[in-house]
Amino acid sequence: MRAPSAEELLRVWEENQRAHPVRRAVQALAAASPERGWAGWAGAPIGERDHALLGLHERLFGGELHTTATCPQCGERIESMFRADDIRRHDEALPAPATQLRLQAEGFDIDYRLPTSDDLLQIAGGRADAPADVQLLRRCVSRAQRSGAPVDVAALPEQVVERIADGMAEHDPDADVRIALECPACGTAWQLHFDIVSYFWGELDDWAQRTLADVHALACAYGWRESDVLALSPTRRRIYLDMVGA
Repeated sequence: MRAPSAEELLRVWEENQRAHPVRRAVQALAAASPERGWAGWAGAPIGERDHALLGLHERLFGGELHTTATCPQCGERIESMFRADDIRRHDEALPAPATQLRLQAEGFDIDYRLPTSDDLLQIAGGRADAPADVQLLRRCVSRAQRSGAPVDVAALPEQVVERIADGMAEHDPDADVRIALECPACGTAWQLHFDIVSYFWGELDDWAQRTLADVHALACAYGWRESDVLALSPTRRRIYLDMVGA
């Protein structure tokens, strides 16, 4: 995976202003690894996608991450800082997790796979003929039987569905990253889900706004084209901005 150029990043940002958050994430990764492309990342397990997006954030914006949360007990606003390595759960030295899984429990025999970005986008853009969790289960379960007879996933017992969810979490740990927090005011401890998809887009949006402001300032000062400004390294761009007092 490479770091996309400034022009490529701005194109991703501009073309996905109104896009679904998942589509934004896939587009960013496709720009960073065009050899894998849209289809490759859309079909990747959620945790693999988020793991890669965290790595892309490190390349573009650094490994330091900041978040704010509200204490569920006393309402205190808490700011915390952590690093990408603190929440990276998949060991890259290990082989990639299996995407095709099997469960035998409670008399049921089930073949299923890990959910992907394409699954989430299809559910978001389709007709809501069932709850989203049931739709996702139907997409991921390729075979569900009991005593040799097929079973609709909507009819699976809750404990069996939980076993499927547990299997997905075990084989795709980066799909649900949580941060341990403790309130300094009342001492309440809890875990906060960290959404790298939303976080990455927020960072990209801030960067794009700053970059366009830099382009405007230097274009006004020197008459340069946007491509001229974007071709400058961040260090040289900052020196020119300092000289024009922007």
